[in-house]
Amino acid sequence: MDVLDEELLRFWKALNKNNVLYIMVEGFATRFHGYYRNIDDLDMWLKDEWQNRKNLRAAFNELGYGDFASIETMQFIPGWTSFYAAGIELDIITEMIGVENLSFDDCYATAVRADLEASSFPFSTSTILSKTKKPLTALKTR
Repeated sequence: MDVLDEELLRFWKALNKNNVLYIMVEGFATRFHGYYRNIDDLDMWLKDEWQNRKNLRAAFNELGYGDFASIETMQFIPGWTSFYAAGIELDIITEMIGVENLSFDDCYATAVRADLEASSFPFSTSTILSKTKKPLTALKTR
């Protein structure tokens, strides 16, 4: 999947419009930084707060994915609780293994921004990616 894919841009724009705080992480973020990596899903780190979950629910509903009340309370488990967004599997992560000493807000503040079609989308820095790759992959394959 390409970062300029229309459906993907529509997805990110809906997240931004609904004030969802997120960071793109793992494979897609790795590709964003210029490294080839075969990907079959999107991994998104979501700031785990009730209002942010409500905002995600609103974005999903706006995109026509459905109105899932459970988004507000469910436990997101990478590799197990997935949605389909922009035609690809979406793993939502609320806890990043490997960077427990950094908060979501710390990482969000340093996230690299992709400015595309008059919108800005946050991607994890390569430093954070290098710390989370092995632990998160192990969790997803358990």
